[in-house]
Amino acid sequence: MQYIKHYFTDEQTGAYCCETSSNAKYLVHPWRNYAGLAVKVWLTDSDGVDVMLAELPDSTTVTDVTVGSKKGVQVLTETEYNTVWTPYSAAATLYAEAQTAEQDGDTDTAATKRTAGDAKMTEATTAIRAL
Repeated sequence: MQYIKHYFTDEQTGAYCCETSSNAKYLVHPWRNYAGLAVKVWLTDSDGVDVMLAELPDSTTVTDVTVGSKKGVQVLTETEYNTVWTPYSAAATLYAEAQTAEQDGDTDTAATKRTAGDAKMTEATTAIRAL
């Protein structure tokens, strides 16, 4: 398994949309460039631009792609990937538990779970921005 951080691409031009000034009409994941692309994380970079983490099969060729001062695609180690994935997935679990508690009428537990989920999402966002 391989791991990458990537930005959307412009469907018409194929250019990576790493800046807030990207005026693409249709933003898509770079699935045409990478066979087996499985997007797992969707957050924003420090400029507020959508950035994702994805898994790729070992058979897919991937290299870093630099666009201006950013990497449109960045190959990650499993450790780097997990610095984001672990808190991101924990946040998703906590949000689901909050929703269940809310449906069961336990608003205190729901609020506690939601607050913990927010903290984990902040941790994931900080981690992706550090990559």
